[in-house]
Amino acid sequence: MDRSYWKTLPRSGTAAEIAEAARRAEAEGFTGVIGTQVYGPPWAMLGVAAAATTTLQVASGIVMGFVRSPFETACAALDLDALAEGRFTLGLGAAPQQWTERYFGMAYLPPIGRMREVVSVIRRVDEAARTGSGAPEAFTGRHYELSYESFVPTFVARSGPLPIWLAALRERLCELAGEVADGLIGHPVWSVDWTLGPALDALARGAARAGRDPDSIHLQLWLTVSLDEDRRRATESAKGNVAFYGGIEQYRPFFAAHGFGAEADRLVEARRSLPLDECARLVPDEMARTFVVCGNRDDVAGVLDRLWRRADSMVVRPATWGVPAAEVARRAAELDALLLS
Repeated sequence: MDRSYWKTLPRSGTAAEIAEAARRAEAEGFTGVIGTQVYGPPWAMLGVAAAATTTLQVASGIVMGFVRSPFETACAALDLDALAEGRFTLGLGAAPQQWTERYFGMAYLPPIGRMREVVSVIRRVDEAARTGSGAPEAFTGRHYELSYESFVPTFVARSGPLPIWLAALRERLCELAGEVADGLIGHPVWSVDWTLGPALDALARGAARAGRDPDSIHLQLWLTVSLDEDRRRATESAKGNVAFYGGIEQYRPFFAAHGFGAEADRLVEARRSLPLDECARLVPDEMARTFVVCGNRDDVAGVLDRLWRRADSMVVRPATWGVPAAEVARRAAELDALLLS
């Protein structure tokens, strides 16, 4: 397999099951595996995956950037990189404001400035670990003030800097990735036109501000795919995923920019009282096909070919929300067969 495909680890399961999933991904030729934070951090599953493999890359995709101290995030990332013997990438994201503030009880606003500081702190901790200089450099920002008096380093010596990729939905985080990150992770509901237009334009603007070549920044695209030889059935199966993300009030401007503002408003209101499967009925066919890759093998392969003109790696997953588990497993197997062919 010449193209760099990554695979997500199971969100739940025993250590043996996660280890087996990682070994299978390595044997099949996937470049890496992703551990996601919904809602608990993915450190444990990534440690299991790292211990079970020898060449497979492991990455957080994503850890929420504001639900813990950036120093804790840095320490966890360095521990994982040591476990993986240099195969770990830290994927960071802002996550929904409601989750950060209401579920975790942590500050969120302003997300761009806060994320900039989180990355800066992690870079300082990483630098101290790599150089063996002892305590990280003190940090004084608008959102974090950290100092390290009486600090006793316990870091494992490392050779290279920790890769940091930022996940984004809209342009400003794409720009920030262009300025300060090693990679940009695309959102699972990015449309093809958004990816190749506003997202890449924003990445280039941020890179230009920092005097960087945007092509040097790793672009990992996350695609949600509803694969079915019956195109109508593929569209219907995609609607749960669109209802899940479309019902997040913070995401409304993104959907509005695609011409689906009114539909997003209805989904936000519906998600307050209705189960997801009922909300999915509010998603028009065109909206489902805009934010999820829907169709048969040829349809999906054509979209992948178009995106590979810029992507450096991809995570391609079946639509899951509102789809029975057995159906998800079957479609995931069909997708893997397409990717590995």
